[in-house]
Amino acid sequence: MANYDIFDEKYYLAQYPWLKPAIDAGIIKSGREHFEKFGQAAGLTKISRYFDEDTYLAQNQDIAPFVRTANNPNRPFATGLDHFIQFGYEEGRTRVSPEYDEVFYLKRHSEITPFVQNGTFKSGFQHFIKFGNKEGRYGTSFLEPRYLSDNPDVAAVVATGTLKTGREHYLKFGQFESNRLGFFTGTNGNDIVTGFTAGKNQIIGLQVAFAGPNPTMGINKNKYDSLKLDEVLRIPFMTTNEFDTLIGTAGSDYFVLGDAAPNNRLSFISRVSFYEGTGEARIVNFEKGKDFLQLVESLDQLTITSSGADLLIQNSGDTLARIQGGSNLTLQSIPMINPFNPPVGITLLG
Repeated sequence: MANYDIFDEKYYLAQYPWLKPAIDAGIIKSGREHFEKFGQAAGLTKISRYFDEDTYLAQNQDIAPFVRTANNPNRPFATGLDHFIQFGYEEGRTRVSPEYDEVFYLKRHSEITPFVQNGTFKSGFQHFIKFGNKEGRYGTSFLEPRYLSDNPDVAAVVATGTLKTGREHYLKFGQFESNRLGFFTGTNGNDIVTGFTAGKNQIIGLQVAFAGPNPTMGINKNKYDSLKLDEVLRIPFMTTNEFDTLIGTAGSDYFVLGDAAPNNRLSFISRVSFYEGTGEARIVNFEKGKDFLQLVESLDQLTITSSGADLLIQNSGDTLARIQGGSNLTLQSIPMINPFNPPVGITLLG
């Protein structure tokens, strides 16, 4: 039975604006009615920010032989979308768009997994379409809410449907514009996190939620879900033993190993190191003179030593980070402000 949960009325009408006069004239009641009666069979596929025809066919190659072409007009499905609506959505197919990653979504929102396992939802994607994207959840490692908040001009374009998401903007344009900053995050578990090819990328192994503007934290709008509150000292501390791999790009990368976090007093900020104790960050493709490490420890608190081809950054014998192939690097503290956050401890330049 066909399922139209994926259909987004506003987005559909933005993609096919020639329908509006017909709706205004009462010829058809809505974009949804047009799609069901005409558009689906006619091969219209732009019905959602989170469905991409090319991705669906490329990632579900068993479907392609059943989709109509000019040489095979009698095949059962007008498009890959036609198959998805009739069968794929209810079958739990999730490889439908570059704007959604099923593995990341379920790992990021682990509370949803039991409902997928018991059949309440066919997939994490079904939850995302019905509820998640409306609740401000994001479906890839790109911190979508933060990017749109920091770039209201992009948010306005996305709202019109000209671009699907802020992630699409950063991929196509933002990473090549000096005033744009990209944010890539992990989950509450071991992650591999990387940014896009160019641009300024903040790469964080921890699970991050968008906290919104916060006067206590200046321009820092990130909320780290691994931070807990010490009930005696009333300051945040880490409860994670994560081993994250943070992969640099050809652009300028900021590897975040610690940050500021507000404690219970609105006028104070605590500095929290992300990889104290068990766990560490493995940093790959760190480029001398271009990339940065953000820590909260001062340089004289750290021990920086070589281990084979790697460079270890330690605090009292505890390894915080390992820079792969960085044994020849000399790190220095520099008088600069990370453009992503207010000053927190030190920033090291290779």
